[in-house]
Order: sequence, then C-alpha cells, then structure tokens
Amino acid sequence: MNGSQIYAADVRLPGMLHASIIQSPVFGGFVKRVDDAKAKAMPGVKHVIATEEWVAVLATNWWQANQAVKALKIDWENGSKGDVSSASIMQSLREGIAVTNAPVARKDGDSTQALANAHTVLEAEYHTGFVNHATMEPQTAAALFTPESLEVWVGTQNGEASIAAASAVSGLALDKVQIHKMHAGGAFGRRGPHQDFTKQAVKIAMAVPGTPIRLQWSREEDIRQGRYRPVSLVKLRGGLDKDGNWLGWEVKQSDQSIALNVFPQFVKDGIDQINTRVFRDNPYAVPNFTNEYVLKEFHVPPGFWRAVAHTNNPFYRECFIDELAHAAGKDPYQFRRPLLEGKKDQAVLDAAAKAIGWDKPARKGIHRGIAVVDSYGSFTAAAVELSVSKGNVIDVKRVAVAIDCGHVVHPDAVKAQIEGGVIWGLSALMFEDITIEKGAVKQSNFGDYPLARISHAPQVLSVLVPSGGFWGGVGEPPIGGVIPAMMNALFSATGKRIRSLPLKHHGFRYKT
Repeated sequence: MNGSQIYAADVRLPGMLHASIIQSPVFGGFVKRVDDAKAKAMPGVKHVIATEEWVAVLATNWWQANQAVKALKIDWENGSKGDVSSASIMQSLREGIAVTNAPVARKDGDSTQALANAHTVLEAEYHTGFVNHATMEPQTAAALFTPESLEVWVGTQNGEASIAAASAVSGLALDKVQIHKMHAGGAFGRRGPHQDFTKQAVKIAMAVPGTPIRLQWSREEDIRQGRYRPVSLVKLRGGLDKDGNWLGWEVKQSDQSIALNVFPQFVKDGIDQINTRVFRDNPYAVPNFTNEYVLKEFHVPPGFWRAVAHTNNPFYRECFIDELAHAAGKDPYQFRRPLLEGKKDQAVLDAAAKAIGWDKPARKGIHRGIAVVDSYGSFTAAAVELSVSKGNVIDVKRVAVAIDCGHVVHPDAVKAQIEGGVIWGLSALMFEDITIEKGAVKQSNFGDYPLARISHAPQVLSVLVPSGGFWGGVGEPPIGGVIPAMMNALFSATGKRIRSLPLKHHGFRYKT
C-alpha cells in the first residue's frame, strides 16, 4: 500500500474477466438479433452475453472485450423513438410555452395587472440543451456472484442505491450483498440514483457464477448513454414603471422533469419541485410574480447534473434581471441591492462586488457582470471580468465568488469547491451540448463533446463570508452565479444578449 487512490476501474481480482458493453443507441430500444460469430472468434474472448437491452463481451482484458463488442452485428428495435431529433424536442418545448392555464408554482400579487400598467415591458426566451456529466472515469463496476452471496466494487455517490440495485437484480437478500464503495473518478450526479452500470455488472456476473468480472463502459458509451441535465425553454416577461422600478414579472417554464421517474414525490400537481427552483424560491422582493410550469416528457433520460436546476435557471433569471436593469438605466448591482434588503443574498452580492472592485471603473477593455444565487442551503454571488477581442475571442480574467455556507470548518476545501465550480460553469457555457439525431445522441467522445482546458482557467477569487447559525453546501452552490455573471459581462463587452447556450453555437471561443 502506498496511499494511492483506488478507483472502480483499478479493481483487479484473481481470475477476473473484463466486460465491455453496447446498449441501444436509441434510448428505450431493444435487441432483435445478434450475430456474435466474429466476436467469439477474436483473441481473449470468453463469453458473449445478450439481454433485451444490451450485449456484453467478456474477455481476458478490457481492450480485447471492447474490440469484440465493435465486431458484433446487432439489429435494434427502436420503435417511433428513432424519429426524435433535437428539432422535434424543441418543437415540443415550444408547445409547452404556448400552453394556457399552466400549473402555477408560485404566485405573488397580480402580475397580469402589473405588466398591463407598466411603462416598459420586456419579454425574452432563454434555452439550454442536454448536457452530460462527462466523468473522467467512464461508468465502471466489478462484481463477484455466487448463489449464496454477491460482492460489488463500485464508485458510487449512493451506497444505499447501489446495494438496492444489486439485491434487486440478483434476487439475493440485502444481507447477502456487500458493496465496496470505491473512489469515483468524477461523479457530479451521474453515480447517484442512476445505478444502471451496477445492475449490468451484477447481471453479467450472474452469467459466470464464481468468476469476478469488471465492467467498464467505453468513452463513447459513456457519452451516448448518459443521464443528462434536461433541456429547458423559459419565457420571461417583466415590467418597469417610468422611474425604472421593477413592478412585476412572469416566468413560464417548459422542460423535462428529472423527478418524475426518479423521485416522483417531488412532482406535485404537475410541477417538478426540483426544476422550479431559483424561480419558485427566488428571493427578490418584487410584489407581483407568477411562475408557471409545463412538464414535458422525452425518451432521452434526464439526470442530476452538478447543481441541477441551479445551473440553467440562474442563467435565465439573472440574465433577464440584467436586461431589466439596463432597460431601467440602472447599474445591475445597484438594481438588485434594494430588492434583497435584509437577506443573506444581499451580503454575498456586496462581497462579490467588493472583491471584483465594482465601485471602481474597470480597466480599458475590461467588462464586468454580476449575479446572485442561493442553493443547497448556501448563499452565493459571482462577479466576472473579461475582455473580448476580434469580436468573438473571450478572455475571462477574474471570477469572484462569495459564499455564505453558515459555518466553515476547512477553508481550503471550500475554496477548492469554488474553483472547481467556476471551471465547471465556464466549461458548460462555452462548449457542452448533447444533440439528438434519429433518436440517438450524436456526440461520441471529447472530440465532439469538448470541455474547458487549463489554458481557459481565470484567476478565481474565493470570498468566504460565513454568517454562522446553519450548515450549507459548498460542492454545488458556487456554480450558480458563474454562468449568468459571465453572460452579463459578455453583454457588457459586445452589446449582444445571448439567450441560449453553449456559446460555441454563437461563434465564440475562449482565448488560449
């Protein structure tokens, strides 16, 4: 032992076989026919295991197994799902926006009357697509099955979900199942309630009782078989009086529910209580507000992506508030302050503004944006400085993130989470997008699903302002304000209001 981290991909047991798997490219499809003659004849191949949903090859090493999987000839039955595309999904979202008398998640005052009496009314649509977890370690699990017992080695965020899945598939009682929780090579929600890889490993091990197996997905399988942050289309309307005061606003969300198939108890009266966060619980003291929600279902499986709705919903909310501030002729920071009076949100907003030097003019060519978001029991705000050259090359100089998580035990750990959250947010807003063509994911690897690189990293200013009295999270909250603050700074630099992500679709790129 030398203290090295041991991941699920590192597990090696005596006599182990290695499995590679292929699943229906179209979600929900199933196997009609398999021609495995060529695969079985390849070096190292020991078994081919076919189920209705997937086919796996077992070999003496993973490379042999993966090469044999590629040699399989499989006919898939996709049904009508083979006709689904990103365009048809967007059309469905637009139909949701057009729904009248949609379920209401929150209603304060009379927004209809407020907008009718407003001096200025702004209206905007914002959109984000599917995004993947893109974990460094693809989904991996090892298993050893006998009729009397089952052991599973897996990188998991939820050991209880892992043991429940293993027990259900094997038919063994919980006390006959042992889960070895390995370090996860990235998780971000992918290895939580979704235990598809655990179930597959157990099923494969059951086909060869007494022989340990290690299942590892290929990178292509990991990209194409994700549990994606849902697509979302949001329409916002806001009204200002003649003095630029915010009178009221309306939000209509049309999106895919994560909770519906995972935590149905969080869907109440047709409203996903997870996906309406940021709007339903917004802290702004505006007297008239209505939040409507239209739930849409698609065959692409949704999942809990790091910070979940606190990544796309802050983009919509905080950028639209920036639009209102500019329409009112007011500074975006000062526009927000009085509407957060007496709340912890105002304190972190002040802290982020101070850290970035908002009270002083920015250097020539430098532009700023700001946003505030509370989530997972904590309160955060972000401020960004950037420049734009050649009309489309973005150089993010500094990102300040202020957080009040109540108590701080390990300051360096909190700062590390902030730094990771900043990079996570900047990666998503520039590059990440999963598109659907003929029912399947079009992307396959980091070549067409790129992530942010070290050269894109800005200076990160971590501002810890714990007020005490509560314990909040730090792993997910830092992300929320980064995306809208960056987008608001980009508007300041270019005069272009971008209302859909990622930015690469609008011709932008990071300076390298």
